Amino acid sequence: MVPYSNIDDDMVSDRLDAVTAEEVLASLGSDRHSSSDFMGLISPAAMSHLPQMRKKAAVLKKMHFGKTVRIYAPLYVSSYCINNCLYCGFRTANRSDARKRLSLDDIRLEGQAIKKLGLDSILLVSGEDPRFVSVAFLEKAIKELKKMFSYVSLEIFPLDVEGYRTLFNAGAHGLTIYQETYNRKLYSRLHPSGPKRNYDYRIEAPARAAEAGFYNIGVGALLGLHDWRSEAVSLASHAVWLRKRFWKSKIQFSFPRITPVEGSFKVPSPVSEMELEQMMLAFRICFPECDITVSTRENCEFRNGIVQNCANLMSAGSSVVPGGYASPEKGELGQFGKRDVRSVKTVKNDLKKIGLEAVFKDWDKCLGA
Repeated sequence: MVPYSNIDDDMVSDRLDAVTAEEVLASLGSDRHSSSDFMGLISPAAMSHLPQMRKKAAVLKKMHFGKTVRIYAPLYVSSYCINNCLYCGFRTANRSDARKRLSLDDIRLEGQAIKKLGLDSILLVSGEDPRFVSVAFLEKAIKELKKMFSYVSLEIFPLDVEGYRTLFNAGAHGLTIYQETYNRKLYSRLHPSGPKRNYDYRIEAPARAAEAGFYNIGVGALLGLHDWRSEAVSLASHAVWLRKRFWKSKIQFSFPRITPVEGSFKVPSPVSEMELEQMMLAFRICFPECDITVSTRENCEFRNGIVQNCANLMSAGSSVVPGGYASPEKGELGQFGKRDVRSVKTVKNDLKKIGLEAVFKDWDKCLGA
């Protein structure tokens, strides 16, 4: 069993509660950060030291990423899903009349609409339903989008190594897959049916993608399902494990919080903005070279703040329904609710006001690679 899937919550809680202010300050003063330093920075005691954490994180972000923020857009190709995740707008139990799968022509139109926004990086997103979205379909979609975009990444259902290799060879070079929660018992309750119920197959997906050749591997948990500090420890352990075994791949972190969706899901462990900020700052300090994404689930004020000292990746002008760029959103089923609805132009101007530069392209596959 991999270590990050078997962390004792009580042990984590006891360890974090024992952290002192002196230990937090010692961690902030260190140039190299151990697992103990990470525990200190996500502890309750560190809450009183957020200003110092912001300052250190800002220095590290500038050191590794300069004054830039990379901008991308998600492209949803299908809202059909056979999973029944209790917290998700795409869950199979939700109304089906508003679901949609784009054709290749539709995907081409969506890509053209996104390209007109000035973007050159795209995230291809899909629900899990093999009747509508197969590896072969995704392969064709990626090849179509690579005609327009320098960088295509994926946020899709787990695949085996060969499936990932097919999509990598088609031109996709990044993959994000959220474990949702690292707590096995809670995971089982939240995923009562569908292939996603298989905890191990999902948690091992990032490793399979790295084995298939993906350059960028994004991991994360859906915050609000379980105690965020326990999730942070598991996520950090997962990242360390991946980094040791797949050194050619770059690890990326995302920190989505649950937002309202269709249905009546009650958030079990709400995460405040301050707690979210603490978690993100701790990851920036302890994983200074890694990409960190801030979601459109957060409001523009929070996003404008966190990109100054932590996040270096964000989406803009986003649509979370299939066909939402080329056509108005006409009641189609969305995966989650957005809080930042700014256009690409507005995001670019807002970043400029705080001394940051929006970057739409900073990656290309090397010749002969």
